[in-house]
Amino acid sequence: MSQLERQQKILAMLRQRPSVTVREISQTLFFSEASVRRDIRALSERGLVTHLYGAVTLTRYLHSVVPIDLRDDDHSAQKDAIARKAAALVRDGDTLLVDSSSTVRRMMRHLSEKRELRIFTNNLKIFEEPCPPGAELYAIGGRFSRENHNFGGPAAEEALRGIRADLFFFSSQGLSTDGEINDISEGETALRRVMLTRARRRVFLCDSSKIGVSRPFVLCPLSMVEEVVCEREADEETIRSFRRGEIKEIYPANG
Repeated sequence: MSQLERQQKILAMLRQRPSVTVREISQTLFFSEASVRRDIRALSERGLVTHLYGAVTLTRYLHSVVPIDLRDDDHSAQKDAIARKAAALVRDGDTLLVDSSSTVRRMMRHLSEKRELRIFTNNLKIFEEPCPPGAELYAIGGRFSRENHNFGGPAAEEALRGIRADLFFFSSQGLSTDGEINDISEGETALRRVMLTRARRRVFLCDSSKIGVSRPFVLCPLSMVEEVVCEREADEETIRSFRRGEIKEIYPANG
């Protein structure tokens, strides 16, 4: 296979998944990691992809929010494991506040045994998921984003101030090495800042590809979060970073 053909296959993969690692490309397309690195360098020189923080992404998404339809299938297995573990933290009768991230939306599939839940969300796609028996669903209104199927803006922030939840489940695009949760979206970050204040406990769903990633808008330090759910056991360096943020619990999703 020619270098051009390999590069076309890599670009096709990135159109389906907004970010991947060199190893994931190698294992999926059956190219050697050395060949993938050469191809990524060549594509980067042409301005088509960006290799940053261990992940390869199409350049057009580097400084913008990746559409939700592309994010849904990115790291799908990890998101499912995280969602299952996060759902186990929910008790009958809880009031939940959930954001518009694709990982959090998958939680709905694992809440079928919970009873008498109230669920507040700005995520329209959650209403397409199986609803837990007897659950009451509330939509947080505001400005609607067709690209991301969610509501935001000042009207959504104001609506949130009339809500008090037991648990807030959320995700974001990055967890920096100095213990700050961050994102590329200014609007979603602003809405999550209000959400953080409206719940008794806050649970951050974070697949391992986000650890060590820095985006321009900081949501909060880890000291504001009670639990982190990840799909694998954190290594010692990550745990030290979490401890610096005074995190109380780390739940590996496979634990």
